Amino acid sequence: MLRSLPVLSALILWALLHSSAQADPEGVRSACAGCHASQSSTQPDTPMGRALQLPGSDPTLASHSTLTFEKFGYTYTVETQGGQSTYSVTDGKQTIKLPIRWNFGKGAQTWMFERNGAYYESLVSYYPSIGRLEITTGDESLVPHDLEEAVGRKLGRSEPRDCFGCHATGAAPNGELNLGHMEPGVTCEHCHTGTSAHMAAASQGEAYYSTPPDLKKLSSEDVSNFCGQCHRSWEMVIRSRWRGEINVRFQPYRLANSKCFNGTDPRISCIACHDPHRNVETGETAYDSKCLACHQSKNAPPAPQADARACPVAASKCASCHMPEVKLPNGLMSFHDHEIRVVRAGKPYPD
Repeated sequence: MLRSLPVLSALILWALLHSSAQADPEGVRSACAGCHASQSSTQPDTPMGRALQLPGSDPTLASHSTLTFEKFGYTYTVETQGGQSTYSVTDGKQTIKLPIRWNFGKGAQTWMFERNGAYYESLVSYYPSIGRLEITTGDESLVPHDLEEAVGRKLGRSEPRDCFGCHATGAAPNGELNLGHMEPGVTCEHCHTGTSAHMAAASQGEAYYSTPPDLKKLSSEDVSNFCGQCHRSWEMVIRSRWRGEINVRFQPYRLANSKCFNGTDPRISCIACHDPHRNVETGETAYDSKCLACHQSKNAPPAPQADARACPVAASKCASCHMPEVKLPNGLMSFHDHEIRVVRAGKPYPD
């Protein structure tokens, strides 16, 4: 009887997956929660879990029923009523009004919509730092010549695939955009490929033979490249020639530039400091233990693996000094620089 319990549990999980997942994205999470309760309970509300939100499920728009902004002689309005949001632009004579179909981002938000068979990125976005709309990051140099251009930036051929590919799950199978089976946000299947096959195999009592690859076993460099698929790898930034403060948001690239990053030491990688299933820790002392795993502390006996010299200034709030907060050129968003270094006053941004 005891030997049959794992199979029975697997059958229940498999039923949950197949009965509800196709109609409800929560179905997959519910199935995974049977064995991974902690991760499944916290991940959906992280910035990755809410990387893309559909109408009616966006708390930010729900709490801001009307947002307005004026620029270039145009007035932008984002209105939310009854769980539906619209985006409109007017020059005072004519108005273009479109339904917002996809909300990209949990905090700062940019919207995407379709017009005349093409995908457009909204020219304005919402920024929590100012509590209102402003020009979308990266589009500051765009000056619309007419109402059509004022609506937003028409996306290039591969951009929709890349946007949905990172912000949603199952949106670009085999490299081709297909929104028919898309699940909003980064779900289990997005990173843990083979989740559905794993659950199906579990129904046959073969769960252990179909387990998705264990990402914790990847080298630091492989983890960086894995996360860099969306957060931008070192190679991707170099090839794209993204220079200056704008690339501070590309953490894998910045981390790879750190003197202490060698690609093999598991103590310095994305998942050594961040649990992707939880919200990012923001306290000034939250990462001290991570730093002291490598660096000796002058105020305590050296840790067994602490093989780097102690900081002569302090043994706490390490990230506040060695990973300074850098604002994007538009001043609306800021990120801690993941190029870990000794920061000297007056020195330009290292790139």
